[in-house]
Formats: sequence, structure tokens, C-alpha cells
Amino acid sequence: MPLYEHVMIARQDLSNTQAEGLIEHFGTVLSDNGGKLVDHEYWGVKT
Repeated sequence: MPLYEHVMIARQDLSNTQAEGLIEHFGTVLSDNGGKLVDHEYWGVKT
């Protein structure tokens, strides 16, 4: 299975909790469509 790397950039006004929720949501979307999230790095919210 090929591995793909993606970078997600979100709006600045998101809280840490909302940003972490996005990661969970996209992981769910991947698994619902036959993929899997192998690893992720959360860099936090930048100001």
C-alpha cells in the first residue's frame, strides 16, 4: 500500500481542542473509506 504525506492548514482562530477534533475527523474519514492514519504530528496552534 502506498503511503501519502499531507499537511493540513486550518484557520488561525481555531482552539487546540478544535484543531485536534479536525485530526480525529479526518482520521475517521480515512478509515471509513478503506485507508488508515499511520502517524500524525500535531504542531499546535501557531500565532
